[in-house]
Amino acid sequence: MFILEQGQVERLCQTYLGGNATSVEKITGFQADVYLVQVGRLRAVLKCYRQPHQAQREAQALNMLRQYLHGLNLPEVIAVHQPGEPGEALVLTYIHGSPASHELESPIEIDHFADDFVDWLRGLHAISCEMGFQDETGQWHATFAQAYQSDLAARVAWLNGADAAQWISAPLRADLIELATQFARLPESNRQTSSIIHGDAHAANFLVDPDTHRLCGVIDPGLVRFSHCELDLVQLDTVRPDLKLLGNYLKKSNFDDAVRLRLAYFGVFCNVRQIAQTGVCDEAMLIRNIAKVQRLIANTRLVAAA
Repeated sequence: MFILEQGQVERLCQTYLGGNATSVEKITGFQADVYLVQVGRLRAVLKCYRQPHQAQREAQALNMLRQYLHGLNLPEVIAVHQPGEPGEALVLTYIHGSPASHELESPIEIDHFADDFVDWLRGLHAISCEMGFQDETGQWHATFAQAYQSDLAARVAWLNGADAAQWISAPLRADLIELATQFARLPESNRQTSSIIHGDAHAANFLVDPDTHRLCGVIDPGLVRFSHCELDLVQLDTVRPDLKLLGNYLKKSNFDDAVRLRLAYFGVFCNVRQIAQTGVCDEAMLIRNIAKVQRLIANTRLVAAA
């Protein structure tokens, strides 16, 4: 794990922002330590990642999302420091706002945000591409099933490797590999078109104006690409479930009855990807999530095995 050495913040400020920081606020994140810095009249954000190969990915995600983002603020990339090496960092412009997960308290504020957010996200998901669906590497496929099978193959390859063996017990890895084989039997979504997705949509990654508490900004995208909109719903209730963002989205949409099963399934392999990125595994949570998928499978008419 990379530990930010003393003076690194100052060197980043001098190299990319042209001076010394007059104030620094640190926020400890899941995959990176974030520093809000003031250099003269300029406010900026330094994201110092614990694992390499994250900064360039996020820079690309921000630049892609910017092409389709309307009406909300999004940080701009100032620089990518030491991409792919220990100590890599992303230098971003600061945008005004507070994470919705930290700011919202009253029922009226929560209802307004939930409506604003879900309407915005559904508008983003309405943007499709005739080329089809992209997998996590950016390769195009004619169907979502083909794209997701490609991603599942990468998950299974990792689960069979040495890194996974360090962090996940053998029985649990075997259960995950078996679960991966069940994807082809899940009922397909009644939504067949691709959507541009944020890739890590939850309340902590969307900003509200501190005065009005209305949606104003977007941060920390995941793997932005044209995929299935359901992948963007997996994390909606992981932060501040009391906001009921997933329920709001489903209520305003017209998904088939198997949507909850697919979301639970996608959630398990989203957990696996996060473990691969961070080396942190909560086996008890993973076991509960697998059990949830198995319960939903038991109550769903599956596609016959080929």
